Amino acid sequence: KSDNDPGEFGQERKRKAFAYSFFVTGSQKITIRNRQYTEPTIIANNEKVLSWLRENALSSKGKGWFAVGFGAFRRLTRSNQIIVPSLQSPTRYTNFLTQFNENEPLAAFERWMIYLDYQIIKDGNKLAKKQRELGVQAINSMLPEGVSFDSITSDGKILFNTQGQKVPTINLSDGYRSVLALVGDMIWRMLEAFPDSDNPLNEEGVVLIDELDIHLHPIWQRFIAQYLRKQFPNVQFIVATHSPLIAAGAGEDAVAYRFKLQNNVAQVSLIKPAIFAMDVNQILQTDAFGLISPFSPDMELKLERYHAISRKKTRNSKEENELQALLPFVSAAIHYDPTPDRLEMEIEAYITEKLGK
Repeated sequence: KSDNDPGEFGQERKRKAFAYSFFVTGSQKITIRNRQYTEPTIIANNEKVLSWLRENALSSKGKGWFAVGFGAFRRLTRSNQIIVPSLQSPTRYTNFLTQFNENEPLAAFERWMIYLDYQIIKDGNKLAKKQRELGVQAINSMLPEGVSFDSITSDGKILFNTQGQKVPTINLSDGYRSVLALVGDMIWRMLEAFPDSDNPLNEEGVVLIDELDIHLHPIWQRFIAQYLRKQFPNVQFIVATHSPLIAAGAGEDAVAYRFKLQNNVAQVSLIKPAIFAMDVNQILQTDAFGLISPFSPDMELKLERYHAISRKKTRNSKEENELQALLPFVSAAIHYDPTPDRLEMEIEAYITEKLGK
């Protein structure tokens, strides 16, 4: 429990666990709390402790408590919409909708930016100006070089400057839209959670992100974790990924785990040594990914065949011809311009390292 949490349970906050129970009914008639049920359903047990949690620790109006989760299908809405310049405060349960509903778009970014623009134009709202400055700075820090927030048109379209061209969000690639959806939604929720903070983006919280690498170019994958950590320095990010670039980019102090379901039992293993210092091929061959070889299956067969023939003390003419036919592929694999004196030694060392032969 953080000192920023709004909920209090007793003067000393000694209680750390709360019961939450349900009643499950069937087709037979049953009475629960003076009410009859005849169909299968699930009924929450409205205990006083649960009511307290809803009103305090999980209250939508509670300030200073932040947690949010983003599913793999996060995206901005694909529809052109006329957005009324008003904005509802985020309720707690909406912080995790995209983790459980892949059809749930993240429209908060667009609505929030237009709402702030409206407030600034209407009465020069100082808080709205500050929030927009923080939001634009944070969003720009997540985008590749040459891409930045530009402006909002009179008909409510948000434009981005991409290499000198003004492009509305609906025409951006899925990678850009995915990042805008995630970061824009997160910024808005942090501003709501910490309205009295000088910089809400520096406050603490927990953020879950599934498949951070989705739709991102490899160059962007390499830096996105670093961008997030720099922009939100006191947020703990718990990220799932299939990208070695994301895993390495998390940083020296990041902790990596592999989750595996075996015989219907979840197994969790800590990945050692730290993978931030490894190259992509090395990371793929760690327990985190379990890939035996970084090469395509066809190329791996060629390397194995070359390795087997080249180690023979005597070779017939057919094998010599096959060896020469394989030589260009092997040379390309090790990025080596062959010379008669060193090529065989270089290939031998390389294949032994990469294939463990």
